[in-house]
Amino acid sequence: MAGLFAANVLADHCEQVTVLERDEAWSPRSRPAGHTANTDSLSQAAGRTGVPQTRHVHVLLLRGVQVLRKRFPGLEEELLALGAPPLNWLKDTAALAGGSWLPRFDSNLIGFSVSRTLLESQVRERLRRRGNIQFRTGYRVVGLSSSYTETATNGRRDREGGSNETPVTGTVCTVGDETVTLHADLVVDASGRSSRLPRWLEELGYATPQESTVNADVGYATRWYRIPEGWQADWKMVLLATRFPDIKGGAVVQPVEDSRWVVTLVGYAGDHPPTDEAGFEEFARRLIGPQVWNAISAAEPLTGIGGYRRTENHWRHYERLKRWPRGLIALGDSVCAFNPVYAQGMTVSALSAEILDDFLKKRGTRKRGPLGGVPLGSSSLAFQKKLAKMLQTPWQLATSDDFRWAGRKAGDASLIEHFMHRYIEHVLDRIHRPDVCLAFFNAAHLISPPATLFRPRIALPILWEMVKNGSLQPVAKTTDRQKPEATSL
Repeated sequence: MAGLFAANVLADHCEQVTVLERDEAWSPRSRPAGHTANTDSLSQAAGRTGVPQTRHVHVLLLRGVQVLRKRFPGLEEELLALGAPPLNWLKDTAALAGGSWLPRFDSNLIGFSVSRTLLESQVRERLRRRGNIQFRTGYRVVGLSSSYTETATNGRRDREGGSNETPVTGTVCTVGDETVTLHADLVVDASGRSSRLPRWLEELGYATPQESTVNADVGYATRWYRIPEGWQADWKMVLLATRFPDIKGGAVVQPVEDSRWVVTLVGYAGDHPPTDEAGFEEFARRLIGPQVWNAISAAEPLTGIGGYRRTENHWRHYERLKRWPRGLIALGDSVCAFNPVYAQGMTVSALSAEILDDFLKKRGTRKRGPLGGVPLGSSSLAFQKKLAKMLQTPWQLATSDDFRWAGRKAGDASLIEHFMHRYIEHVLDRIHRPDVCLAFFNAAHLISPPATLFRPRIALPILWEMVKNGSLQPVAKTTDRQKPEATSL
């Protein structure tokens, strides 16, 4: 999704945009996950092989919905017409957070619920209609081309003109048994968690980035169900959040098109939900609240049970590098991947594309010549710095609780970081209040900055209690590693 959002923006500024994908041809409106009622095959819910998490719950936060409305006019209406349920988040959701049930009331937090497969296919279809976007499938990017890698003198590679900043001139790809080089004025890495960009930077003579990791050892398991005919409940969606240290298990029941539920069970600190039917159901039975078990015990399973374990929060700090190649940008999970439980990935990708659009506008790019003749690459490190500023808020929200689950594995936190973690915990203690609940949901959906949680009516009682109890000692922080282990695309 990061690549699709970025391609849509780039098409406004460049003559030609080429999207390279390792997966083979992926047709628009491909069969939705779990669509066939009489199958038990996970392949129905798998989507593209390059996105193994497709079969699990995917939520577009309300800030992401706002970007979608802006960038793809009419797409929301198309999704609703195709059966995506509308959702009033605080009225239609039975939610447990901080150990308390959230109040249910009508709000302005209006969105929709849709499967990842349908959302992605509709976005792709919009992009295919644009005359200057081309999809090339079956391409596996194995490196970056540049003057440094293309020039050899007496067996020695030289940088072009002795420049300190080696320009990236394209990508090196394998297509079947063939290796090809595709030239471009700008290369955008949106290849996800498994991005090999740190290794490619090292090959070009650049430093590898520092990395921050917070791993709460989260695992989850998902099964798709047919919503029973005539089903009645006072909710459309169920959200059961964990709480450190006593509530390790959570769940999401997400309604999607074709009258289906996507049911994902979540376990922290190694207490992962099983992927066999008996274990999956037993895990659901012992969750707080009867909603999940009541739903799945009445529903018809459409798929088997699939698990997922790669859930650590992981940030590659490209913004801290002193040198950066001209003609290169990285965004999406390639830069910062979040614990998927917090549903931030697609929305942060949409916001990253917004930053890219603003960045290109300020540099006066036009659809004439290579990026309008503007040497964008020479300032692309500035984009990484702007992106990092935006990432700070979702990172804080995602790691606030995960720090505590990670414990000593995450190192030592600064006083400011610890204060924020403790403050959010106090906010959750008061989330049964409608004003606190609304403020928290707006922040969690990235509609409002976390600063709104410091309005006097919310902050003063919390700050007084924190000072009174002396809860300001540092506990945990992210770990920084210089050279991460490279993984394949």
